[in-house]
Amino acid sequence: MPAPRRSASAFRSWSPRAAWRAWLNARPKLDFVIIGAEKAGTSALFYYMRHVPGIYGPIIKELNFFDRDERWGDGSDYSALHWWFVFAPKGALLGEATPTYLKNYRCLERIHRYNPAIKVIALLRSPVMRAFSAWNFRRARLRDKRDFMEAVRVELETGGDIRAARENKYGYIATGHYAPQLAELFRVFSREQVLLIKYEAFKRAQADYVRQAVRFVGGPEDFPIPKERRVNTWSYNRKWTRAEFLQLLPLYEADIAAVERWTGWDCSDWRRPPEA
Repeated sequence: MPAPRRSASAFRSWSPRAAWRAWLNARPKLDFVIIGAEKAGTSALFYYMRHVPGIYGPIIKELNFFDRDERWGDGSDYSALHWWFVFAPKGALLGEATPTYLKNYRCLERIHRYNPAIKVIALLRSPVMRAFSAWNFRRARLRDKRDFMEAVRVELETGGDIRAARENKYGYIATGHYAPQLAELFRVFSREQVLLIKYEAFKRAQADYVRQAVRFVGGPEDFPIPKERRVNTWSYNRKWTRAEFLQLLPLYEADIAAVERWTGWDCSDWRRPPEA
């Protein structure tokens, strides 16, 4: 019996672009995502994990798929994300790193909708030191010409309103309030799906935390780790003063205590002014 003929309308609805999109959507979904505070070691962790046998990450960091409405769309088309992984070896664990997913709450819902079983690795850093590091990063790249304390003053006085200052979008102070971010993270994901890493501990023992993260996502038990290197770092524009630290610390005292309750960490180092 001859095979049924396809209608003319079916041929007209088919296109190479639609076929390519359908093929991408049918590909394996991501196994893990690295999120967290800006300037908290996400670039370094992603660099190391990309070099682990059996793990594949795109050549660039921060795909921003889940926090860009034009990429997410209605949540049914993942081709803009999956095409970054077309060269991944069969069976490899797939992951990407976009820190801002943590502070953009809608991203967590989107990530869970995309893959309810996905593993999430989140890194947090002293909120005061993170704020200064983020400012320095943008100052060095000529994105914010203000002095750090001037940037802080404007953000606090205007409530972060970008109509008052375009640079308020960087949220030097607001981004460091982690407790609400953790509350939302654990509302969406189970504890078993989340690995929290303290930046200061990661910085002291990178290899140990890389191995912990790899085991967490289901990677190999034993593997070579590339020689430690500085990733996504810049020389500081100026020295950080004790007076500035002590001026900002009260903004975070309650939040630091809440983070300790959420994580079980000892964050006393987050309360100590830097020596240099």
